[in-house]
Amino acid sequence: MATPGGIPVLLRLVPVMSTTSSLWYAWDQYEQMTLLRKPEMRTLGNQLLPRYFTDFFARGAPRVVGLLATTVVSCGAIMRYSQDMSVTGVKPWYIAGLSLAVAHLAWVPLILPPVKAIEKDAKGQNVAHLEYWLRLHVWRSLTVDLGAWMCCIVATVVSLS
Repeated sequence: MATPGGIPVLLRLVPVMSTTSSLWYAWDQYEQMTLLRKPEMRTLGNQLLPRYFTDFFARGAPRVVGLLATTVVSCGAIMRYSQDMSVTGVKPWYIAGLSLAVAHLAWVPLILPPVKAIEKDAKGQNVAHLEYWLRLHVWRSLTVDLGAWMCCIVATVVSLS
């Protein structure tokens, strides 16, 4: 089923699905990692985090990049192939959603130092580095990830109405 702009409804839903998945994954990461900050878990956390973070990022990074790529490609395809972009005023919302998804990667230079410190085993400081990473993770999630999600929802609602 195609919308009046010529783009299938399913394609218009893809950016909402991918940004929702990104937010969900970010929340899961936060929930899982905060357990190691508990006072009774700090010693164990300092021991486990180097190996855990190495595996965590090796598995998680492709998922995050895949979701971001899905958002970027789907927003780009919608803007490229839709015939109603200028009429409905939806294009700025897709541009914003796409831009915010890409902006997730702008946080890498800030996120990488605590990750590398933990992976190299900062001995008794792994949980402290985790706490710093979590603060950055929350800010990134609340700015670019949540922003991309909201823009993609507005773009989809406007394009389908």
